Amino acid sequence: MKIFDLHCDTLFKANETNQSIIRNDFEFSLEKAKQYDNYTQVMAIWIPDEYRDEKAFALAENCYTHLQRELQQQDVFQKYNSYTLKKNNYTVILSVEGGAVLGGDIRKVKRLKEMGVRFLTLTWNGRNEIGDGILCDNPGGLTDFGKKLIPELEKHQIVVDVSHASEPLFYDVVQYSQKPFVATHSNSRKYCQHKRNLTDEQFQIICQRGGIVGLNFHRYFITDNGKATFSDLQNHLEHFLSLGGENHVSLGSDFDGAEMPDCIKGAESIQKFYDYLLSQNYKETLLQKIFYDNADNFLKKYDKESTA
Repeated sequence: MKIFDLHCDTLFKANETNQSIIRNDFEFSLEKAKQYDNYTQVMAIWIPDEYRDEKAFALAENCYTHLQRELQQQDVFQKYNSYTLKKNNYTVILSVEGGAVLGGDIRKVKRLKEMGVRFLTLTWNGRNEIGDGILCDNPGGLTDFGKKLIPELEKHQIVVDVSHASEPLFYDVVQYSQKPFVATHSNSRKYCQHKRNLTDEQFQIICQRGGIVGLNFHRYFITDNGKATFSDLQNHLEHFLSLGGENHVSLGSDFDGAEMPDCIKGAESIQKFYDYLLSQNYKETLLQKIFYDNADNFLKKYDKESTA
């Protein structure tokens, strides 16, 4: 079985607690992932909203150093800056969750690129120099800095991620971006009204632009009351598929950064979700797209078009 997960917070958690990403008692570890034939994990560096300026960038540097040190201690997982060079079954891709990491300094985009960052979640829930997150009161869209930043990220092959973005910011991204963008860990607002979830229109725009959306396992993004089962998560998947998402839905677990439902303990539970969907008469060819191929194809195409 092949898995491509667009978002987990394990690296941040390991760095904060001085623990290993190789083996731990977290929801994700490199050891847990090895039970699968092929596993690509996007590991996020979360920048809390209260982190600003050099403190925010120092956190990113520390997490990057932690990742590099850990990967050197094992020989199964490899990290790739350019996805077109991917040649291993076990891969780590780096992302940053929170544009506050830049501190309003566009020159730092180049450093993120050098670190191998491939996705930047523009905001967390609050406001930063790029624009407003989803929980801001009376939210606005992209700032002047944010409008300049979008093409700079695209120039450096860093994919724009609108999970956590306010709706005005989302629609500004539509206006100012030229390349596909993504929501790495967001569900459907039709089945759970949390602001972090996407409206039908937002999802369809991402699809039309050639982007992808990762299903989030956070129980309060699956149901309004937080009591969630595989059937409830399936509702989000089925709705996205009904909106034309067959080639655009992926996984964005949010392991080690969210409250999991009882049916999901960690990376080992992905197989159980896959098996559940098989029991619901989903074709294996479709599940292969959702669990791996859609995200894999997205990055390959993004990199190929960026270097053409």
